[in-house]
Amino acid sequence: MCVIFSAHKIMRLVTGAGGVKFIGHKGYTLAVMMNKYLSLLFLLATLPVFVTHADDSLEHIKQAHKINLSYSYNDYPFSFVEHEKPVGLAVDLCHNIVSKIKKQLNIPHLDINWVGEKQSVTFIKVKEQAIDMTCSAITITAIRSKSYHFSNPFFITTTALLSQKSDVVHQSQELRGKTIGVISGSSAIEHLNKLNRKLGFSLLMVTQTDYASALENFRTGEVKMLANDGVLLAAFKANDPENLAISQVDFGDMDSYGLMMAKGADGLTAAVNTALDEIIASGEYDQLYKKWFLSPIPPMQKNLNMPMSKALLRYIKSPHRLNPHIVSEHHGSLAGS
Repeated sequence: MCVIFSAHKIMRLVTGAGGVKFIGHKGYTLAVMMNKYLSLLFLLATLPVFVTHADDSLEHIKQAHKINLSYSYNDYPFSFVEHEKPVGLAVDLCHNIVSKIKKQLNIPHLDINWVGEKQSVTFIKVKEQAIDMTCSAITITAIRSKSYHFSNPFFITTTALLSQKSDVVHQSQELRGKTIGVISGSSAIEHLNKLNRKLGFSLLMVTQTDYASALENFRTGEVKMLANDGVLLAAFKANDPENLAISQVDFGDMDSYGLMMAKGADGLTAAVNTALDEIIASGEYDQLYKKWFLSPIPPMQKNLNMPMSKALLRYIKSPHRLNPHIVSEHHGSLAGS
């Protein structure tokens, strides 16, 4: 208010009631100077507006006492539905993170509004800020990072191939002529495209919009193999271990899962990373891993029996853990042997 009043008074001094009062060289020079001064005042008056609206992601959550989180229907065992409620490692992780953010914000309660969507719809809703954060298995990629914010990684994995035991392969050359199902937008597509170029484009890829549709293609025999995260495929294989097999072909790249937020949500991203680091450092993450990968889990109460990979172990112990970009550059060394 003070700045606007001062600018108004100066404007009256320069223009007067009947227009510009300054005549001659000195008057012209003073008018130009006043013009520049007024421009500067306008810039200073509007600058706080831009700063205020640059990132209100965390403040909005604090004022509403509510956070909108998305879950997946079939990112087993990271995010799926059991008894009409979202469950899984990523879901539990989000519960713990929200609890810590509540303490960071010093508010009595922080309610979670769960939103279940297909991944393609989730991306849209995060961009529109209808969803504050995802709680599912979403791979951090360079392309996605241009449009979204990601937390530091909470899981390290790689692409694998699910097939009948009779179709299992041991090296990439055996994939020539194979029909492989893949989910659109997944990192598996990038890995398969690289491999396909090496194999002279001899692979036939059939894309589906979601994991359930891709699995149906595999069940019906429309595709001989299904490419996806090795953990998700292992969970499906556990339903029929006598007939199904997983082929570990060297795709050359590791994948990192992160919790996705809107681009520009710097405050929320920082709060999430602080909470995530506490969870990993305190041993809470180890307990969640044991719960979902080394114990009987719903819906069939089967144990996946998947010890933590060397890649994930090295990441958790890595001094670069707080910098996902450095981790991404070091995927090769994290993978180990």
